[in-house]
Amino acid sequence: MAVKAEAVSDSDEAPRRIGFSPEQLPAVFELLGRIATAAVTTVGADCEVVVHDLREPAHSVVAISGSLTGRQVGAPVPDPALMPGVVDAFTRDDLRRQARTPSGRELLSSTSWIRDMDGHIVGAVCINIDQAELRRARDSIDRRLVDADGPEDEPLTTFATDISHFASLATRDAIGAASSTRRLTRPELVAIVGHLDSAGVFSLRGAARTVGQELGLSRASVYGYLREARADAIGSIGPSLRPVRHRRARSAAKDKRVHAGSNA
Repeated sequence: MAVKAEAVSDSDEAPRRIGFSPEQLPAVFELLGRIATAAVTTVGADCEVVVHDLREPAHSVVAISGSLTGRQVGAPVPDPALMPGVVDAFTRDDLRRQARTPSGRELLSSTSWIRDMDGHIVGAVCINIDQAELRRARDSIDRRLVDADGPEDEPLTTFATDISHFASLATRDAIGAASSTRRLTRPELVAIVGHLDSAGVFSLRGAARTVGQELGLSRASVYGYLREARADAIGSIGPSLRPVRHRRARSAAKDKRVHAGSNA
């Protein structure tokens, strides 16, 4: 049976509506029932599509595919908002509404209205989706994508493949963002080389060459900065250590003199 549709509108601002005659509605409901079956077959068990003939609120469900809400053909309207007369308060389709079944199952629900030729709502097709599995999958993915020290931290570059790669990664980490916008100063270069030295990078054969490449320095310059960094490190602890060395030297000299006198 061919379906002839006519556009009706309450006002210039109202959305364009399609109205069906009483003779056309059975074919409309039958077509929507087949579409419901196709949709659920395609989407899967987490989907339910229900077709309502709202002219018969006591048994409005004329087609249903899926079992999220446990209803069958012949079930009544789902709630008072879909009763004849009351349902005309809807001027637009009711899309992506959060809904809950009596058993506590939370669904995402969208409803499109079927109108008669006078513009009154006489039917509906409702699509319900259970997103619980999707939420669990999302939460599982989120847990695995969280950075080691929190979502605000920069990712750690690691997994070096050889000594040169290791030295390169260590140098870039020590530089940080310092060289991204300006030339490094001499104190910064000394500090970077000192940091690499304290991390043991220069104990690896060939590391100095890679460090120099990353810093734009010759190998000789790297060693120059390294000597300066080590001197600064000794200087920072020297005041507490040098007196100890001097006391040891004086004690050793005194022991030598005493030993020499006893031999005499």
